Amino acid sequence: MYKAAAPARSRVSIAFTSAARVLITTLLFAAGGMGAGLFLGILGTVLYGLLRGGNIDMTNAYKHVAIPVAILSGSIALIGAAVLEVRARRQRTSL
Repeated sequence: MYKAAAPARSRVSIAFTSAARVLITTLLFAAGGMGAGLFLGILGTVLYGLLRGGNIDMTNAYKHVAIPVAILSGSIALIGAAVLEVRARRQRTSL
């Protein structure tokens, strides 16, 4: 018939789960950004090598493309996830 009401969660529990969600989201987006950045960096380095000729240095794909893209995507994910978590916590539940 009726469900028993769930016990109220403590503020510490809510803060911990919110922080964990934000950090996991940030990690996943940073890892995805690293993969996409590395792929694009390798393609760009190979294309540059084909056009200019000579030996190509693949470490440039990591240093100049993959790491900055990972930092950028992780930073955007951190800010976005934090904003969404704060918005969700401020919203009133109607249950």
